[in-house]
Amino acid sequence: MREKNELNNYLIFTDLDGTLLNHHDYSFTEANEMLNIFKKYNTPLIIVTSKTKEEVIEIQKRVKISFPFIIENGAGVFIPKEDTYELIALGKTYSETLEAFNKYANFFTMKGFHQMSDAEVSRLTSLSLVQSSLARKRTFSEPFILDNIQDLEPLKKMANEDGFDIVKGGRFYHLITMGQDKANALKVVQNYYEKLHCKKYQTIALGDGENDITMLQSVGQAIVIQNSKGGYINCDIEGLIQSEYQGSKGWNESLKRFFNVR
Repeated sequence: MREKNELNNYLIFTDLDGTLLNHHDYSFTEANEMLNIFKKYNTPLIIVTSKTKEEVIEIQKRVKISFPFIIENGAGVFIPKEDTYELIALGKTYSETLEAFNKYANFFTMKGFHQMSDAEVSRLTSLSLVQSSLARKRTFSEPFILDNIQDLEPLKKMANEDGFDIVKGGRFYHLITMGQDKANALKVVQNYYEKLHCKKYQTIALGDGENDITMLQSVGQAIVIQNSKGGYINCDIEGLIQSEYQGSKGWNESLKRFFNVR
């Protein structure tokens, strides 16, 4: 295995659904081996997700970590500060996003989280009712479903004209702020750590979806996790590592391979 001082020089950025968490049951049990190594050496594990602040806080409690995290596809960075969090906002407010969403809903058959009950979100995601409630507590962006739209370009064009964009996640489309993405937020966190500790960090990112591509392109080592359909996202990155398995098992296996853990 790489030396302890090397592990202290890494920032690990990870997507959640289909990456650290299994797509079908949201378990991370099969990632525990590498999670425990990172905890032992206090290697920062930065969650980068489409999920909300409240969802990530609950997941961090389960994983037993406390590091900065990135929510809603790069819309905001939360940094732990004693009993609270400092927010670095990178996206438009949720009220601005909903105003735009309602405008587009006049032209396209789309349904957002704000129009769904906890039970409906639970049915679509297999989350519990409590978890679905946390998923609906948005700060910036809006996940939604579309009916019978093959070509996204007309909707994207309308959104772009208003300073918004559409990205596709594992289960939903997301209405986000134009220019906002996981890579920009990742750089904010990297700069935060490098200023805090007065040193340069090596960076690794893990993801399985199209909305992870810019993040994967912006780090020293990109790791693509096999998706729930048994394939991989199409991204041409030098030195790319592809996991041999899906979800948390693939997350663990690919990091073991990179760090030469036996």
